[in-house]
Amino acid sequence: MDALPAVLSAVNSGVDSCEPLHKVGRELRAGWSRTNPGEEEHEHFAALWAAMEFRLQDGTWGVVLGPFRSTDDNGDLVPRAVGEMPPAVFEAWVAYAPETSHPLVRARLHHLLWVARQGTQPIEHLRSAVQSYRDAAGALLTKAEHLEALVLAPEPGGAASFEVEVARLAAADALALAYGLAAPTQQPERTGIVGEMIALGRAALAWKPPSPGVLGRMTAPLVVSTHDKPAVRPLLERAVDEYCGEGRFHYRVELLEELRCAVDADEHRDVDERIHRAHMELADSSIGFRKLLALEDAARHARDSGLTDALDEVRRTQQKIGRDELPIDTIGTPVPLPAGYLEAASAAIDAADSVEHALHFIATTPPTMSDSADLPSGLLSLPTVYINPNGPVVTRTVGSDSTGGEGFLFRQHVFALDVYGLVVEAQLDRVRDRFRPTAEDLVPFFAGPEHAPETRMRGLARAFEAFWEGDVDTALALALPRLEGTLRRRLHAADIAVITHAQGETIGQVQQLGSLLDKLDELGFPEPWPLVLRTVMGNAEGQMNLRNNVLHDLVDTPSRHRAALVLQIALAVLFLGEEPPARTGSAASGTRMPVTWNAVADQRLPFPVPDPRAHHFVTRYADMHDVVAGLTVPSGIPQSAATVLHTSRELLRHSYFCYEFSTVALLHALIAMEIVLRAKISDSGTKPLHALIKQGKESGLLTERQTEFLHEGRKLRNRIAHGQRAHSVMPPHWGAGMLATSFTLISEVWADQPTPPAATDTGEGTGI
Repeated sequence: MDALPAVLSAVNSGVDSCEPLHKVGRELRAGWSRTNPGEEEHEHFAALWAAMEFRLQDGTWGVVLGPFRSTDDNGDLVPRAVGEMPPAVFEAWVAYAPETSHPLVRARLHHLLWVARQGTQPIEHLRSAVQSYRDAAGALLTKAEHLEALVLAPEPGGAASFEVEVARLAAADALALAYGLAAPTQQPERTGIVGEMIALGRAALAWKPPSPGVLGRMTAPLVVSTHDKPAVRPLLERAVDEYCGEGRFHYRVELLEELRCAVDADEHRDVDERIHRAHMELADSSIGFRKLLALEDAARHARDSGLTDALDEVRRTQQKIGRDELPIDTIGTPVPLPAGYLEAASAAIDAADSVEHALHFIATTPPTMSDSADLPSGLLSLPTVYINPNGPVVTRTVGSDSTGGEGFLFRQHVFALDVYGLVVEAQLDRVRDRFRPTAEDLVPFFAGPEHAPETRMRGLARAFEAFWEGDVDTALALALPRLEGTLRRRLHAADIAVITHAQGETIGQVQQLGSLLDKLDELGFPEPWPLVLRTVMGNAEGQMNLRNNVLHDLVDTPSRHRAALVLQIALAVLFLGEEPPARTGSAASGTRMPVTWNAVADQRLPFPVPDPRAHHFVTRYADMHDVVAGLTVPSGIPQSAATVLHTSRELLRHSYFCYEFSTVALLHALIAMEIVLRAKISDSGTKPLHALIKQGKESGLLTERQTEFLHEGRKLRNRIAHGQRAHSVMPPHWGAGMLATSFTLISEVWADQPTPPAATDTGEGTGI
């Protein structure tokens, strides 16, 4: 293969550039785009463009580039190794390598050919690459001197000084690559390259200003080499002395850490102490979070190096940092609530006929919690530092605050509860305004369950009173211990372990809140209550940790809506699974009668008001039409079945006012299914539903899928009908999906076979 003039011109375009590989790559890409696929020039441009775009990462050369791009199973671009390139690419590299003008371009081509082990004597490519890299380093340093001479006094950060630094860094990279090739293969040029690297490091210290980037590129590969690290030690000692002023301490720390690698083991202790002093000097020259992070680094080094006194010094210094020295800003993002969101929540309290019913409603109405979340694509995820300002101390440092979407899911849980806390706050305030309860009014109601002794419930009642008076601190201080105690008593009553026996020197103890939260599933609390309690009370990463933060005085007064969440959870722990209070509505109820509020509250049977849970999914009643729009009653089925399905659909639509109607709607659809089965099975008689399902399967009327669905529905209806479980609830869209399955199943069964002559259209069910 011969070099083509147009392509060679592009390859030699970087001769006067500070970044020859980038300049040549741009020219080659332009030539590739101007030519047509299949043409010889096009293929040459592509092959050489790929060579300029290869990057070395973790010791491996790889390229992700237009005509040579490679993707994994997820469609993501992945680096393509040198050896995976087509043979024609290697031929192009061989043809152009000796023709190139700039030694750095020539070095790149020979380096890649060595990696691919091309030719009968690949070592010749290695030797050519080593020599070309050394030549390139000299050429780039000469270019930097020329640029520096053009400006008598270049401004730091100006255009000329930037180009000078780029050329110097490129020269340093070239020498490092030459060393990386020569050292492992024991080339005789190794000694000369080491000398050139040390000379460039000394020069970097002498430049005004010094170049720590160039210096680091020269010292890093040498200090890890047993053979060459003695040669680099004098340079590091000099560099440590050089970087000792204001703004240079972080370089001093890095250089001392490299020096530790270059000295003998018996000198490590001395260097460790010097590193510690450098860390403390860096901290002393910093303020705010920068100072805190510098002290954290100092503490980590002192701990790992066994410097006990030094670690104590760091602790004393760190604990003297006041909160006012940490520039903590709160960033708020406005979150628009759906229209009527809080009004609907308050309306539910207006529908209650007593304070007991209002609080029981709050106790048993959970928020909606997501059980999965994927980090939105394109969402910026930055390295994150978690700080407890009470130390102050860094509690966690992560490279990215979103591993597998889990952190994002935790933040969604907290966000959902914060929004729901606004609902509970509005409802509790409406309870206060409507019923005017005092602590004495609440105690008999709170002390109703067996696990709620009156002596403890007085404190909880006072917590509600303090909340209504605006004293959030007192409300939380009273409610949190009572919440934990009530939970422990409920576990105890359920014969679930709440004690840990002594073992060896470990004393026996009553389990604390963290252990109790782990037992919520055993207690039988329905979802999402276990998740709600863990998110609000737990101290794992991503949880609110309200109990510890408040009772250990680690935070300022929490927001009022979070205090409302704690009070709701206390009510839930009290009343979940308990019978609701009797609806007496009389003055003998033991609580104050409601004051006049509005016409709705004065009705003996209040007008329907929106169920606040519905507002998690729709914003108004009219939206429910879209939810049920797809539920079309199948044509041709018995009229009684059609009527039942129509009723089922209306029940779902009206779950806007009574959330539990969604479950009743599904159970009602099973009645229609039984009507259809009796119409399709000639000898159905008075057989119960399970017998009809069995007969339908045996006769071929029902498929395996249909049979399984009907049995599951029958079991659910049995459990509810026989009082084995309370109504479950489901979001409107879930209910619509399950009803759609029922409607489709009825249509399939009715159309499957001709109806027996003896079948009658009856709506009479005979059994479950």
